[in-house]
Amino acid sequence: MTFKRPLLDPAGVLAFCWRTVIRPYPGQTMLIVFLMLASSGMDMAVVGLSVPLMDALTVPEHAVSNPLLSFLGRFLNSMGVPAEPRLIIFTLLILACGLFVLRAAFSFLYLLATSKIGWHLRRQTKAQLFERFLTAPFEEVAQRARGVVVHHINNPAQMVHVVIGNVALLFTGVFDCLVMLGLILYLSWWATLLVGVLAVAAIQGWRRFTDHRVVAYGRTLYDLRAAQSKLEVDAIDGFKVVKAHNLPSKILEQQRKLLDAEVQPTLRADAYRIAPNLINEVVAALIVISLGAGAFLVPNSPLRFSMLVAFLLAIRRIAPAMARINSASSEISKNQKNFEILDEILVRLPRESSGAKIPSRIERIELREVTFAYPSRPEHLVLKEVGLTMRRGTVTALVGPTGSGKSTLAHLLMGLYAPLSGGIWINGEPMPELDLISWRRRIGYVSQDIFVFNATVRENIALWEEVSDSQIQWATGVAELHEFISTLPHGYDSLVGDRGLRLSGGQCQRLAIARAILRRPDVLIFDEATSALDNLTERAVYDAISAVHKEAIVILVAHRLSTVREADQIVVLQGGGIVESGVHGTLIHSNGLYARLYEEDSRSQGRAGVPSEVLSHGT
Repeated sequence: MTFKRPLLDPAGVLAFCWRTVIRPYPGQTMLIVFLMLASSGMDMAVVGLSVPLMDALTVPEHAVSNPLLSFLGRFLNSMGVPAEPRLIIFTLLILACGLFVLRAAFSFLYLLATSKIGWHLRRQTKAQLFERFLTAPFEEVAQRARGVVVHHINNPAQMVHVVIGNVALLFTGVFDCLVMLGLILYLSWWATLLVGVLAVAAIQGWRRFTDHRVVAYGRTLYDLRAAQSKLEVDAIDGFKVVKAHNLPSKILEQQRKLLDAEVQPTLRADAYRIAPNLINEVVAALIVISLGAGAFLVPNSPLRFSMLVAFLLAIRRIAPAMARINSASSEISKNQKNFEILDEILVRLPRESSGAKIPSRIERIELREVTFAYPSRPEHLVLKEVGLTMRRGTVTALVGPTGSGKSTLAHLLMGLYAPLSGGIWINGEPMPELDLISWRRRIGYVSQDIFVFNATVRENIALWEEVSDSQIQWATGVAELHEFISTLPHGYDSLVGDRGLRLSGGQCQRLAIARAILRRPDVLIFDEATSALDNLTERAVYDAISAVHKEAIVILVAHRLSTVREADQIVVLQGGGIVESGVHGTLIHSNGLYARLYEEDSRSQGRAGVPSEVLSHGT
């Protein structure tokens, strides 16, 4: 769905309805239009019945010549009922009541059909928005606040349902105005001209006065509610920090300020929405007074009393119809910001690029002169012409000071970002030519910022795929987690809480490790994956990893260098470039950056120095 015209333009409204309702649902649209017209027709017929009814009550000589009254008289006679004036009037009232009921039934059916389409479009739009965010490039979503993303998914989708309802109200108002104008045109052309000119002037004048104001208020309200959503999501996500730093009062004060800022634009937008009721009543009163003056004060006026009553009823129907048109137009205008967000996400938000080649068993990964900078800081090169080869059955450790580019390399390998220059080659194939979904299925990844879903232990490990219990228990056994899970009240079906609230940091990391190794992937990436584990558990995890690494390319990103001594190659990064590489023993003897980092790490962990057996470490 695209939005090339501004919705304030009537052609933009029609284009939106054509794309979202008429073209996808032609049968239902025709049914809705028929029901709208039928409802308006019933309304016109009821008002039209007032002429013969009032003639029969006030001017019997006119009643004799009225074709409807004559027909009803003949009908009663054919039924064996005497066609007395009272019975004719009573029959006319029954007919009017029947038309009222039919009008209500038609209105109910078209409103129900419109609501059904609106809710379907809401579900469809929400799914499309969610899908676009999930398939967008990582950096496009990472730079947006989580609360704002949630707001962008929910609010425009809800708006589609609201706008469809308002468009239906707008067209209903138009139909009601047209059929009532048709009725009074039949009764008097000059009165119709008067009513029509005033009605069009009132609608267009009000739209010109309010549309740009309502759009501005709608944008302000959208931004304020997005800020509220961001604040609330951040507060819940950082609940421990909020409690630890005594922040509830400060956060609540921010929320109160945002809620207070909503009051003025909300009330003004509502005022512009409901004010047409008052204005149209004033206009209707002026028209009725003008017609009444013409009927009673002008000699030989063509307007009879019965016709004046019909005019009064018709204008009383036109006034709320005009109010519906103005109110619906105001509500549609207020949602302009939502359409801009829809346009941005569904049309302009790029999709993640992916090739078509399905990778087979991964034997070799090569980084060739890889240079990279994050889009938020394009002038700062995080990686500078990095060249590296990793082979199946080996462990490669990436070490170096904070900010040297270790985790960035892991992000590039998962396809979250693309290098500025150089490239990554998988089994001799350029990574951009590979199907990203298939490539990521061959990767097991444990990040330093562990995320755990608010689901069961089993679902967090299997990630909602069909996996046998024996496979899950093998993975939790490797991650030293099975015994702990066995102590839980519901075992593997125990809920872990929001972001793993019911687990310790180390348990969350072990759960993530089990998740990563469950399917025995071709590539295992551990980005500070054991930082929250005690030394004994960490040693056990690495012993288990060493047992399975023969069938994978293992990449360890580590600050604790005691965990990488047995790696097949250790790559030392500094300032975005590789300054050293080799095995532990060789790098220690070279007395370079790695040796200094290892010495500092040894002191920080309470070791007196580098043990002699470590210095003699080979491959």
